[in-house]
Amino acid sequence: MKKLKYWQESIDYLSNTDEILGELINKYSQSTLTTRGDALETLMRSIVGQQISVKAAASVWQKIINLLDDIKPDNVLLAGFENLRSCGLSKQKAQYILNIAEHFKSHNITDESYWQDRNYSNVYKELTSIKGVGPWTAEMFGMFYLLERDIFPLKDLGILKAINQLYCVDGVPLKIDEVIAISDRWKPYRTVACWYLWRSIDNEAVLY
Repeated sequence: MKKLKYWQESIDYLSNTDEILGELINKYSQSTLTTRGDALETLMRSIVGQQISVKAAASVWQKIINLLDDIKPDNVLLAGFENLRSCGLSKQKAQYILNIAEHFKSHNITDESYWQDRNYSNVYKELTSIKGVGPWTAEMFGMFYLLERDIFPLKDLGILKAINQLYCVDGVPLKIDEVIAISDRWKPYRTVACWYLWRSIDNEAVLY
């Protein structure tokens, strides 16, 4: 798994900029954000992981691995809707995964060179044109496959939960503009900040 080239500079910057985040960075200093290095797997895992726990997502993913053996567009399409559903996917998630596989097949996406040296906004636009791939899934792809350094998934429930636990005063939930103001401190390393926020609420490191 490939690690971020900018990891050390990002944690140095974040530690100096935000004392609360600095404490998290110190607490979880033994692990880092990495990529699996497979675009299709990252997108499929993102779909699987939507609105369920890390543990539940891992269980569903293992069944998908058992079904497909190898994560390839042809294998996904060959498995079909009902077999994907049998892995514990909702109707929507099963269809979204088929849509992604079809996109890979129709665009002949066979290796990572397809995604290299492209502006993230361009990749984001392509991904969100696939039915079922919304902003959050495209953001996970940017963070965990492209290793973009400054993505902030504003609607991620885990991120919102972590920020409220760490930064709210007197138990009053933060408003969205307050969350944005806090995240602005972390630019241009909001991806790394988010990784530590997830880490603060889950025993396992997030990896899509």
